[in-house]
Amino acid sequence: MGRGVQGAVLRMLRVPEYRLMVTRVTTADPYTDITVVCPPLLGEGAEPLPPTVWVRMWIPEGMREHQRAYTLTDVNRKTASAHILVFPHEPNGPASRWALTTVPGDEVSAQIMGGTRYRTPEPGQRMLLVGDPASAPAMVEAVNAADATCRIVVVLQSGDDSPPLPGREHRLIRVPPEDPAALTDAVQEALGRARPDWAWVALESAATKSIRRLVGSAGVPRRAIQAQAYWIRGRAMGT
Repeated sequence: MGRGVQGAVLRMLRVPEYRLMVTRVTTADPYTDITVVCPPLLGEGAEPLPPTVWVRMWIPEGMREHQRAYTLTDVNRKTASAHILVFPHEPNGPASRWALTTVPGDEVSAQIMGGTRYRTPEPGQRMLLVGDPASAPAMVEAVNAADATCRIVVVLQSGDDSPPLPGREHRLIRVPPEDPAALTDAVQEALGRARPDWAWVALESAATKSIRRLVGSAGVPRRAIQAQAYWIRGRAMGT
């Protein structure tokens, strides 16, 4: 199957490729929760993976394989397994369609390049994380992995309580979806209470850029801000 220019670049750079085997598929509304196994990547002898790590999955459809990035969560080294929570968007793309049809025993190719640049906060730092249902699984990983002395504020843009939340103490500010002004106000409120030392922003593409600028204008150093767009409004991702 063809992979286009992206596949050619990764092949030229000799980026390692792994085979993820699907072992379980469940619905965890609004997500499709896919359990995958891959001993070379997830087993006890594999290199440690940082929180929020994402893999470039090659989704087969027709005569092509389409690249789509997803976060690995709940990595279990003993079983060499992890979970991938697929959140649907409109219009849906190859990965969303694949998630609805894949069954245990299916395999999908995956590569890691760019998904491991996570920078861990220092003990005692104030953390600000801004996300939505698409990035919530990765956000949970980041919060749960932080040092116990870190003080954490989470701004979550979501219309209900279905996205996962961190299992440790944090301050949560919920924001209605499709409301840029409310999102800006919530982030400004968080910044006004105490300037964070470390920030993580993962939203729709335009919102990610806007909030990143807002956090930077509050005096948070550029290196202390990690920003990654998780989707683009109106575009089927992975094509």
